[in-house]
Amino acid sequence: MCTNLMISVPANPGQTSSGTPRIFVSGRALEMPGVIEQSVYVMPSKQSWPLTPATPGSPAQGWTTFKWTNSYGFVGIAPSGSSWNAQPTFNDGINTAGLSVGALWLAPGTQYGTIATGPTNNQVSFLDFPAWILGNFASVNEFLSAFKEIVVVGPPPPSPGEKNSYVPLHYIVTDNTGLSAVIEFINGTPNIYTCTNGVMTNWPTYDWQLTNVQNYYNLTLVGTATSTTGAGNPVGGGLVGLPGDSLSASRFVKATILSQGISQLPVDGMGWLPAPGIFQTTPPSKNPPGFAGPEQTAVTVALQLTQICMGTPYGMLLETVKNSPATTGTPDTLPPSYTTTYGDYTMWTSVRDHTNLKYYFMSAFSGILTMIDLNSLNFSTTPAYPGAASIAIMPQGGVPWNVDATKMLTPATA
Repeated sequence: MCTNLMISVPANPGQTSSGTPRIFVSGRALEMPGVIEQSVYVMPSKQSWPLTPATPGSPAQGWTTFKWTNSYGFVGIAPSGSSWNAQPTFNDGINTAGLSVGALWLAPGTQYGTIATGPTNNQVSFLDFPAWILGNFASVNEFLSAFKEIVVVGPPPPSPGEKNSYVPLHYIVTDNTGLSAVIEFINGTPNIYTCTNGVMTNWPTYDWQLTNVQNYYNLTLVGTATSTTGAGNPVGGGLVGLPGDSLSASRFVKATILSQGISQLPVDGMGWLPAPGIFQTTPPSKNPPGFAGPEQTAVTVALQLTQICMGTPYGMLLETVKNSPATTGTPDTLPPSYTTTYGDYTMWTSVRDHTNLKYYFMSAFSGILTMIDLNSLNFSTTPAYPGAASIAIMPQGGVPWNVDATKMLTPATA
């Protein structure tokens, strides 16, 4: 299960003109069961694709017949370590033009184009599809224009008992204007939708989700009073009936409704306290010490909203699986069958700042928000894969998971 959403805030509160620029920030969570080793990679603008698998005979070797060299460098998350593909296959990232891609689960129904058996030069594996987008395009419209020239391919869904490299995914592409495109492959045909709120979850398909969310037309974020009054229709009263479970349809509704709130805040900054903390002075003063500016506000709220909508902390959604005992040995030495309880959980959350070109991420077992500033990287000299720079997310290794502020404590003053 995964959830993607987007918010925007005025870049310069206090400017009341209609052309006030905005900061666009999107966030997503990746939720899966088990353990998948994953890292953040820095891919240079000179990187050639497709990558050559480290292990000859990899299932995906040869699927991508289209060849390209990145026009844009990007930073993204991909399985690492002992993954079957033995090379980065990105499921999230943002490039130096502020364009991002997120790959989310969509099953049942996903079916990619058929892998050609003869010569072809326009196939892109569904595993390389995010890297193709991140490496080549600055806007959603540029991507959609070029998308007509390639075929995204992958294996068919496996038959019962069969195992192959099929992974059912749909994709959301967002640029620095706030425009998004959703791409789903149903029965081998790509279906494309555009939107400006960046919301996407999982099955059912996107068109069904859009229809379903209309059933919640009565919900509103606006109340007649704050909860401190204790009377009337306090803030939150208009959300009675908002789904609270973790199913995909419910998360889509929740993300759609809740992400609308921050865009309704006044452009001039009034009502934003305590962030960004604009006070009415002439000329307008800078943010008071300790108050959040628009960038910090947008990133933090996007992270909080994503975490609210995902609803899958570790150990909260469980599945019971009965495991069979070993089949070797004598009956009196065989171990008994046993039951394992586990389930989906949010392995990591990412936030992409499309305006300021920064990539944030937080892992399941660390509360520290980590940032990579794309502006500070030289993507023309960054080492290419397999020497690409990376940071492990799962497992974290020796990365700190908290900040000890004990020594920062100051005594109270009279």
